Amino acid sequence: MSGPHRPELLDAARAARERGDLDAASQLLLQALELDPESLPSRNELAVVSLALGRPEQALQLLRWVLKRAPDLAPAHTNCGIAWQTMGRPDEALACFERAVTLEPDNAAARNNLALCLRRLDRHDEAEAELRRALDLAPADVWTVTNLAVLLRDLGRPLEARTLAESQLPGHPDAADLRCALAAALLDLGDLGGARAHYDAALAVQPGSGVARLGRGMLHLSCAEFGPGWDDYEGRYDSDETPRRGFPFPEWDGGSFAGRSVLVYAEQGLGDEIMFANCLPDLIAEAGRVALECDPRLAPLFARSFPAATVFGAPRSGERAWLDRAGPFDVQVAAGSLPRRYRRSAQDFPAHSGYLRADPGRVEQYRERLAALGPGRKIGLAWRGGLVRTRRAVRSIEPDLLAPLLARNDVRFVSLQHGDVGADLARMRSATGGAPVHWPEVPADPDESAALMVALDATVTVCSSVVHIGGAVGARVLAMAPATPEWRYLRSGSRVPWYPSVELVRQERPGDWAAVIGRVTQRV
Repeated sequence: MSGPHRPELLDAARAARERGDLDAASQLLLQALELDPESLPSRNELAVVSLALGRPEQALQLLRWVLKRAPDLAPAHTNCGIAWQTMGRPDEALACFERAVTLEPDNAAARNNLALCLRRLDRHDEAEAELRRALDLAPADVWTVTNLAVLLRDLGRPLEARTLAESQLPGHPDAADLRCALAAALLDLGDLGGARAHYDAALAVQPGSGVARLGRGMLHLSCAEFGPGWDDYEGRYDSDETPRRGFPFPEWDGGSFAGRSVLVYAEQGLGDEIMFANCLPDLIAEAGRVALECDPRLAPLFARSFPAATVFGAPRSGERAWLDRAGPFDVQVAAGSLPRRYRRSAQDFPAHSGYLRADPGRVEQYRERLAALGPGRKIGLAWRGGLVRTRRAVRSIEPDLLAPLLARNDVRFVSLQHGDVGADLARMRSATGGAPVHWPEVPADPDESAALMVALDATVTVCSSVVHIGGAVGARVLAMAPATPEWRYLRSGSRVPWYPSVELVRQERPGDWAAVIGRVTQRV
């Protein structure tokens, strides 16, 4: 009896991939390629399996071979884009997704992939336009509806997101990701019970949903339910938001670090790296040896603050020659997983006057520089926070609204705002006749920001990395929080457990910054 033919093997491989048996799918495709080495569908499918196995470089090799022989094969361009995106190369991914849409302009899935890449590049208006086109092509496509609802939430339009998701949910009651998008919108609208119910429902129909588990974890954390919150927060690795990073050591299994050599690797944004570093003193006290990978901008600050650890500042997508110098490790752990061991209740957060140490020499230099500005208290100021996809719309304050604060004639303000602030400073001068002093080298360098914040009398800021820097060095910070802040700032109260020196001034009504600024103006 003859064995299976290549088409049968390809069909069997697709079925194995769809049921999650990736190793079986890979073996079947290798058999198919032995029978027909020139098969484009088999190589493209093997690339898909390689991506699912977390091997984007292998997938790219396969796809380059395919595209050399079939340059107009749209699915291969899409898969190339997914590979580049997995490797942290969004610009290369964008070119691939744009090519796929050019080849198949009526393909709603291709437009979704393009939109998701545009979102990662913070080009949200273009992403929305692509998703609207995809929705025109496939009005009942649950993936498109889910992606658009998520994007609308990014843009600070949770009511639109809720309306869109609720309109489709009756026809797709088992769509876990759609329920998660609805839950996130409800969370922004203050409906914690509704959000929790939809996260639970999503996990009931899809127990392995990383999106649902992560969302529920952040809800727990925002309510100071730290134990279940950190457990669910591990779901981030089964979502698209936080891909696992490939280091060659055993992943932490949740047990003791006692006597073990540990590599802590960076994840998420600059503020998150600083916040999770709250746990490093506990780890250093428990483990035998600790090495820390971090954003290069944080390396001087971390090395000064944690002299018992070895600190490597390295870009996430760059070469890893530093690993050769670091030596082998018994275990590796993501920085964001450390609280799962060390911060499981409110009592586990230590009272501290700063766990990061600013450069003493730079602090004194900034004190002299501030004194030269003349009499009055010296207050730091930052008014914009986050990217569009991290809810900049609800975390930022337009410069004109700061007029009552800037009108204080007994205070000199110093800008801690990152980025190009020229237009904002001009608007402040127009509204009040003055604007903060801006030393551009300071907000671009967290070590400089840390030294300046220690030297200042206080800092007033929106929810951004400025809060984390100031809180971590023990500087006084007044943080202006939106009505529905990120989980890091909890849902209520004037304090957060990470940073004893930070006081929250919260919106009482969504979008009402005027009242917040009035209260801050009295307290500064």
